[in-house]
Amino acid sequence: MTTQTYINETFNISDAQKIKFQKFLNELKTYNLHTNIVGKSTLINPWKSHILDCVQISLFIDNKNNTILDMGAGAGLPGLVLAIAGYNNITMVDSNNKKTHFIKSVCKKLNIKTKVLLSRIEKMPQKKYDYITSRALAKLTQLFSYSYNFINKKTVLIFLKGKTAAEEIAEAKKKWSFENISENSLSDERGKVLIIKKLSLKK
Repeated sequence: MTTQTYINETFNISDAQKIKFQKFLNELKTYNLHTNIVGKSTLINPWKSHILDCVQISLFIDNKNNTILDMGAGAGLPGLVLAIAGYNNITMVDSNNKKTHFIKSVCKKLNIKTKVLLSRIEKMPQKKYDYITSRALAKLTQLFSYSYNFINKKTVLIFLKGKTAAEEIAEAKKKWSFENISENSLSDERGKVLIIKKLSLKK
């Protein structure tokens, strides 16, 4: 079974969504030729390294109308992937103008409605979200600091992490109180999907 077929079957991807995923990857490859927004090695099998890696987050977000903040969205990973998968209330923020320009361009071409902010996370308006996501932005302790202005008691944080996930959790527990579930990544045997609830600063 190809990665593409696995994604389609596991996540019940519609024909329209399949087309949009392919167009998104085409745009990503083309843009990356002149402006490096993802590592070249990730484009060898982008269905696995980008689409599967990001769409697996949807397994942990039941309501497609929930508000989602994607911090350090980069090339729209995972925010744009979730938007194509049918999530309706996504805000993506990144401080790199070339990356937000790319996201806005893809959204326009694929007729996807999202909010895209060119901003440092620390300078964003403080608003509460149901979910906060991130991939390859910072270590867990820093992600918690970024997230803290945007959470309420029910906010769930979902972060895609690599092989250092356990160490980052241990480090974060020195300063933060939280509940966490660590799921194996579907796209990388070394990776983890961290689901964080009830985040608060230790007193």
